[in-house]
Amino acid sequence: MLSGLGQRVVTALVLAPLFVWAVVAMPTTYFSYLLLVFVAVGAWEFANLIKLQSIFLQLLYTVGIVAVALVAKSFEISLSLVLYISIAWWMLNLYWVLSYPAKTSLWFKPLIVRLISGVLLFLPMWLALSALHQDPDYGAPWFLLLTLIIWGADSGAYLTGKAIGKHKLAPKISPGKSVEGVIGGIGFALVVMVAFLQYQDIPTDKYLGYLFLTVIISSVSVLGDLFESLFKRESGMKDSGQILPGHGGVLDRIDSLTAASPFFLLGINLL
Repeated sequence: MLSGLGQRVVTALVLAPLFVWAVVAMPTTYFSYLLLVFVAVGAWEFANLIKLQSIFLQLLYTVGIVAVALVAKSFEISLSLVLYISIAWWMLNLYWVLSYPAKTSLWFKPLIVRLISGVLLFLPMWLALSALHQDPDYGAPWFLLLTLIIWGADSGAYLTGKAIGKHKLAPKISPGKSVEGVIGGIGFALVVMVAFLQYQDIPTDKYLGYLFLTVIISSVSVLGDLFESLFKRESGMKDSGQILPGHGGVLDRIDSLTAASPFFLLGINLL
């Protein structure tokens, strides 16, 4: 039987090529619906994290988030407005993370706040990723860049933290994360961005803006991970699910993306 690390590697080797193929080959219409499947699974897992006890309520909540996403898409709600609301919401989430556990009663105890959190977690991400994939100026290459930045930041943080991590980043939320790890992750992400800019033949006078954006995206991706960890702490759960062997649930894999994607799309449009 494979170890946890072995399961992670096998799962990644199977899913990574399929993911890249989907990003590159699928038309945006179909690709956005594929993303919506992941949103639905993530919403189902999030329903457990916010302690919706019955299967009926979990299903109702999942269907509700998918319906809100489809309605927002069909009515062509202002994407810029959604992105700015999302960014403001993530700044509020940063406050919850920094103040944990002192302010828990404000963001976890009221049911309505927990329900809204799920909408703001998934809706901006889905709209941003769909728009990024469809954009003729960006499309698949920039979509893959976003995922590589997040992967680089995550992998770099893990390796650097294991090697030299001494100062805990958020010990009450995620004891394994270190300040040194985050800095190392940002460094890995910057390497990814520089390689991409050279590959895309982007003028060097624009590098500074993109590198600054990379620092923001790398940092925000950590916030997304920590925000999910808040709910796992309060719910007494180690993982959001078990659907991905060695990786936990879908939400465990896309938590960084929920935070990073709105910042990324807004950032590249402003540069």
